[in-house]
Amino acid sequence: MLLREQPGGGVLAIAQPAHAALAGRLAEAWGHALSADLLVATAHHDDVWTARDAAPRWSPATGCAMTFLELEPAERVAVWSQASQRATPLGPAAELWVLRHAARLHADYDDHALKAMTASISTRIAELAAELRAADASRFDDGELARGTSLLALFDTLSLALCFGVNEPKDAGVLRLTPATDGAVAVAPWPFAGARVETFVEARRLPGRVADQAELDAAWAAAAPSEVTITLVPGA
Repeated sequence: MLLREQPGGGVLAIAQPAHAALAGRLAEAWGHALSADLLVATAHHDDVWTARDAAPRWSPATGCAMTFLELEPAERVAVWSQASQRATPLGPAAELWVLRHAARLHADYDDHALKAMTASISTRIAELAAELRAADASRFDDGELARGTSLLALFDTLSLALCFGVNEPKDAGVLRLTPATDGAVAVAPWPFAGARVETFVEARRLPGRVADQAELDAAWAAAAPSEVTITLVPGA
């Protein structure tokens, strides 16, 4: 779960799969053609969060829905150990991209359980890479795998930045984001095929702090999902 504070109080709650869906739409708008499996993987790279974000947990520390940034290592293991199972229906190439993304996210964690999980993911990555290279060696060589993984990471980073809101200049990987007129976000250098990108992310509008899990459950049930418009324009 991601939270964006709103002027006048309350927060926008954006589920991780909704953020990933936005990343997928950004990838589709990209200025260079991308493989179908990378597009699918980008749009579904956070499917592991589906069940958890459908019933958000209350955070005693913030009084709001608990975000992905608050998870303890054991909770991250519980979520990300499902990565292969969740990605398998997407096909072997898309599963490979999702798992490489998961391995990248957890590469620097100094936790025994997370290291064990990452090692297991890496074993599956090697199996998938060998299978895919047998069918198309050049498309899945080390250079292409590194390029695809970097692109997925960029779409992830860009989507996260847009979900959190761009109220002041900020970097999203190699891109610079700046507030523009009428609520748009200027992006430099401009990486998209069109002259302008109109997209959205699904979110729920929740009150700010609530007293407990029961109040959060009630607020979540009462808040219908809505589409929050995102407009991107070329930056200077």
